[in-house]
Amino acid sequence: MKWFTGSVERVIPSTTNPYQTPFGQPPVMNVDIVAIVDGLQQEFKGIHASDTIADYGKDSFILSDNKDYLYNYVKSLLKTSEDVVDEDNINYHKALIPQYKGVLSDMRPEISSASEVKELKEQVGSLQEQLAEALSLLKSGNAKTK
Repeated sequence: MKWFTGSVERVIPSTTNPYQTPFGQPPVMNVDIVAIVDGLQQEFKGIHASDTIADYGKDSFILSDNKDYLYNYVKSLLKTSEDVVDEDNINYHKALIPQYKGVLSDMRPEISSASEVKELKEQVGSLQEQLAEALSLLKSGNAKTK
């Protein structure tokens, strides 16, 4: 991850269609920004004008007009990533999975039984494949010994 300071070349305002805006709500102002970032021209479309941070997803850009907002946002991303890979959190959530499945099964037994049937069918299919393979090996072994 890197961070760059870019210069805004132009900002193009656009509003939402007034007929799509709920009655009594002001229209949302969006902007399209063309900026020079690390020597390259980048275009960012449909940014809500009131947002202090605009995140363009994984392997992309996070835009902000304020370094402090950006700092705090990246700090929260770091905390989230640390929490995800923390061994205690992983073990905690692994322990919760069977509990969640039990609750779901109790709440809707017909759905859980259907998923159990599907799982059993997959296991039977796998066993059938293994049995067919074992039989073909036995047949080929018997043919060689004759």
